[in-house]
Amino acid sequence: MEQILKHSKYIDPMIDVAFKQIFGKEKNKRLIKELLEHVFHQDITELEFVNVEHPGESKDDRKAVFDLQCKSRQIGDFIVEVQVKEQKHFDKRAIYYSTFPITAQAPRGDWNYDFKPVFFLGLLNFALPDATGRDEGFVHRYSIRNDRNGMQLTDALQFVFMEVGSFDKPLNECNSFEDKFLYYFKNLPNFAMKPETQNDGYFEQLLEAAEYSNMTKAEREAYNRRLKIQRDNYAADEFAREKAEREIAEGIEKGIEKGRAEANRENARKMLLEGIPVEVIGRVTGLSAEEIDDLK
Repeated sequence: MEQILKHSKYIDPMIDVAFKQIFGKEKNKRLIKELLEHVFHQDITELEFVNVEHPGESKDDRKAVFDLQCKSRQIGDFIVEVQVKEQKHFDKRAIYYSTFPITAQAPRGDWNYDFKPVFFLGLLNFALPDATGRDEGFVHRYSIRNDRNGMQLTDALQFVFMEVGSFDKPLNECNSFEDKFLYYFKNLPNFAMKPETQNDGYFEQLLEAAEYSNMTKAEREAYNRRLKIQRDNYAADEFAREKAEREIAEGIEKGIEKGRAEANRENARKMLLEGIPVEVIGRVTGLSAEEIDDLK
């Protein structure tokens, strides 16, 4: 039986089954192909999906990251990963994952190591740690370069990270394809009705592919299950965060109270040395006569 959940007109591409629904279907291949062309400045004549299981993946991993791998025999391999939560060593993880298509190209026997490039695209629901200012924009490009003059050593590895979670431009300020893509990608689950696309064919198809009503019953059930898990995880994370904040605030207050009490006792000691009457010390410090006597 299909679980009834409140949802918007469009599915949330930050949920794994929704991302695959929009970008991982043969009929929607244009969506991933043109995205890769714009991001990596490549003219991709043909593209095929590749299903790869990375060794060592756990269920916990899949809560945080999911991927789509494509191959162009003329150009090379493309890995697209969506990172939902900030993860330690995600940069190294991206490098690690990029090694699998490289080793897959190695023939048996002698080899001159002339492998086709690997392109890694990360769609991140958070800001990169080294993105210190918004002047850098929301798209960050990395490759292997000379530290001194910036000359590229090789084009065999290229990484692009797009900050979905940090993107905050309104549509009328989105001039590049990348900005428009980030705008629609981030806001899909927030649209109550079809947004303006200026009849752009790419984004028209993106919206159509993301419509909840266009999914089959089985696809809706799978999506709703993942949506419920995401909402449950969000509620649990929010509760944990609020609890931690309360405990920190209570700890600070206790520390302040402890410090205040110790200060009162220290002041009382000094006043006793000055021969000030106990009654006066009590009124000034708030200590009882018994507490003041203990300090003598």
